[in-house]
Formats: sequence, structure tokens, C-alpha cells
Amino acid sequence: MAQRLKLAVAISLVLLFALFCGCQPRKPKSSTVVVHLLRNLNSVYGSNLDRRILDFEGSNPRVKSGQHIDIQSETSDYREMLRKLASYENVSLVILDSPEDVGSNSALQIALPQATNVCAGLQACPAIIPAIIPAQVSGNDREAAQAFIDFLQKAQ
Repeated sequence: MAQRLKLAVAISLVLLFALFCGCQPRKPKSSTVVVHLLRNLNSVYGSNLDRRILDFEGSNPRVKSGQHIDIQSETSDYREMLRKLASYENVSLVILDSPEDVGSNSALQIALPQATNVCAGLQACPAIIPAIIPAQVSGNDREAAQAFIDFLQKAQ
């Protein structure tokens, strides 16, 4: 009887070991949603935008799924980035210096009527400072970009 009990415990332990070894650990979801921001780093509104980015990130913003929102500015020649916007697949938000900056970029021209004016948040009113989320941005990336736009619309 004692041998049967020892055998049953041994078999149970082997089965448990096999069960746990067969499980693959789940990859954790990224805990951050990055908003890749295309903007003019040399803009007259640049320092105000820098401060607003820090204010936004300091407020511990999150998307509905709980992931933290981080803003990262794309650093390159502003005019060149606007001209080649289609090749920058990871850009999730564009903040223009003025509506005239759309130039010959047909995607930006189409999106301009739906752009949000964020001049109040940058202390630049009555100037018009359009913020555009490109059409291809979706899901958490769109939600995060919209949260930042909503933040910028609020006057300081």
C-alpha cells in the first residue's frame, strides 16, 4: 500500500513537471506606446512645445489599455521630413508651424481640413498650428497621439 502511494506521488510529480516544462512564458506586452512626433525643432514655438511635452509626460499619461504614452520627436531636416512623410512609416503625429507647410505633400493637404489647431497650448494664438495624425495610424498609436493633441489644445 505504501509502495502504491509512493508510485502515485512519483507519477504525479513527473506529470506536473512535464506540464510546467511544456508551457511557454508569454512575452509581456510593451508597457509604452511611443508617439513619434514630426515637428520643426527650430520653430519659434519649439521651446513651448518642448515644455508641453515635458508637462504631458509628467502627468503620467496612459492609453485605455494602461500602457504609458511617451513622446519622441523625429530629428532631421523639417522640410525634408515633410516632403518625404510617406517614407517615415513610424510617424504618428505631425505638428506644422503653419498650414502653408503642407506644401506639395498631397497626404498632408488631404488631412489638413481635419487637423486640430493647437495654438492655445503653445501660447501662439491667433496663429494656426495644425496637428495631424496621419491616416495610416491606428489603435493605441492613434489613441496616444490624440491624447497628446487633446492635452495641447488646453491653454496653460
